[in-house]
Amino acid sequence: MLLGFAALPAAARPKSILDDEQFRTELRQGLDRLYDMDYDGANAAFVEIDKRYPDHPVGPFLRSLHPWWEILVDPDDDVHDDAFLGSMSEVIKRCDRRLRRDPQDLDGMFFKAGALAFRGRLYTDRKSWLRAALDGRKALQLLEEVRKQDPENPDLLLGIGLFDYLADVAPHQYPVLKPFTRFFPQGSRQRGLAEIAQAVEKGHFVQAEAAFCLVQINYIFERDFATSLHYARWLRDRYPDNAVFHVYEGRALAQLNLWPDEHQDLLDVLTRQSEGKPGYRGDVIQQALYVLGRDDVRWRQFGEAVPVLSRLEGLPTRSSADQEYKAYGRLYRAMALDALGRRDEAVYWYNRALSARPPSQVRDKARDYLRSPYPG
Repeated sequence: MLLGFAALPAAARPKSILDDEQFRTELRQGLDRLYDMDYDGANAAFVEIDKRYPDHPVGPFLRSLHPWWEILVDPDDDVHDDAFLGSMSEVIKRCDRRLRRDPQDLDGMFFKAGALAFRGRLYTDRKSWLRAALDGRKALQLLEEVRKQDPENPDLLLGIGLFDYLADVAPHQYPVLKPFTRFFPQGSRQRGLAEIAQAVEKGHFVQAEAAFCLVQINYIFERDFATSLHYARWLRDRYPDNAVFHVYEGRALAQLNLWPDEHQDLLDVLTRQSEGKPGYRGDVIQQALYVLGRDDVRWRQFGEAVPVLSRLEGLPTRSSADQEYKAYGRLYRAMALDALGRRDEAVYWYNRALSARPPSQVRDKARDYLRSPYPG
């Protein structure tokens, strides 16, 4: 969430909406509610801001955050894409009007950069690589222009750090992105990590977003699960009702083999789903069920694993990732049934695991255990 120009006193830097103390207060309150998944409270705060600044890009930018977090909860569901993209288009239109009047308008450049960066992120998730690259390049150019005007602003370090990190790391992780590296200056993994960490430490309005970036980066790319857990807990301390932060905490605990904490954490995720808590649905629940069921088997809690993996099987299959979760879930379910002495049921689920072009690891293990039962 690239928001904030509060690093310098208002007299020392170009005028921005964040010179308004009432705006700052309402923004912090709205963001805190958003990150804690109190969408009604967040939207109420954002509507008041939009009413006060009807021509400013901040209004539609803030309105986009609710659908954005709905997307983060369940990335395979595109039902919120149109609302999000519509708000981003309105942000860009309002920014362009300001920039036609004044090409150096600070808020016009800043919010346009934010809108392009967020839109590019969604295009990346939807594998629209060229659109993502074009938006990313424009966003980075605008952020650099903003930094020239406001060089001491720590909130800018989030966006700049992300570009630095991903320009270096992403092409190696995803070869399909290599043709697009020509759109960007050379990145630096270490510099990017340091810049994002500074945004967490010194930022005014981007701390939570920067911390979440470090949760994901350290989990997905760096495989540094202790650091991922550190930032997940930092976020959970501040936003205990955020389902995405919650399940990442459980996943990091699992990677660190901290079984009792992981078990309790993921059971709590499922309890909150049954209570209808906002955000506890979709991909969050799929991840929780899969990790909990898998590790119930690994820790020989076979009786607990079977109903958990049964719930995983009951979730809809919408993507190749869902299919992979299902394949592994069927394998672990069969293994648990084998260990419980329920061989006929186990054979059924081994065959189900083999029925849908599973990953090679699933295929090999299922065939092995069809020949000789999993001993437990």
